[in-house]
Amino acid sequence: MDNKDNNHKKPNKNTETNKKNKKISRSILEFVIFVVLFFLIWTHVNVVVSNSMYPIMERGDFVLVENAGFEFDLNNVKTGDVVIYDAHWVPELGNYPNQLIVYENYKYGIYPDNGNIRPVIHRIIGNYTDKNGNIYYIIKGDNNQDRDPELVKPEQIKKRALSWNDNLFVIPKVGYLSIFVKENVLLVIFIIGLLFIYEYRKSIFKMFSK
Repeated sequence: MDNKDNNHKKPNKNTETNKKNKKISRSILEFVIFVVLFFLIWTHVNVVVSNSMYPIMERGDFVLVENAGFEFDLNNVKTGDVVIYDAHWVPELGNYPNQLIVYENYKYGIYPDNGNIRPVIHRIIGNYTDKNGNIYYIIKGDNNQDRDPELVKPEQIKKRALSWNDNLFVIPKVGYLSIFVKENVLLVIFIIGLLFIYEYRKSIFKMFSK
């Protein structure tokens, strides 16, 4: 009888082990799927941080975008496209142009590639070709009086806003959480730290209360 009982117990242990392994495998798979989906979503949205493109988008909006080189060819960028590009001209970045161009009564800078950059989402309103045949884009925010003071090289364009019948795909106000995190990094780290300490103390308390 004892041998029979022992033989009956072994499958139960194996079953429990298999269940645990399945749970672990499922958790890993769910985590991988989450990371992949998060990456796909995050690389196809842009958070609007100013009102320079009002009224088609406002600060805090999410704009759906496609990525240069993967989903659109930079040679197909045209006047009217809303693009996200690496801007050097933002005053607080402290960059200085290495060349100035006067075109259509506007003064533009051509900046070195190694300067500080900030992503800017504005609209292409024209282009400029220099004497060597190099093409630059003229870009402006719809709500800005002046054009961006930089001639933009094609390789500076990183994303393009998705549109249908000239209407952009905009999700209102969803990006405010991202803006809050960026503008309050230390506060967010502090809150996460408090939550971690709370969970750690709770687990220790449970362990010693058993």
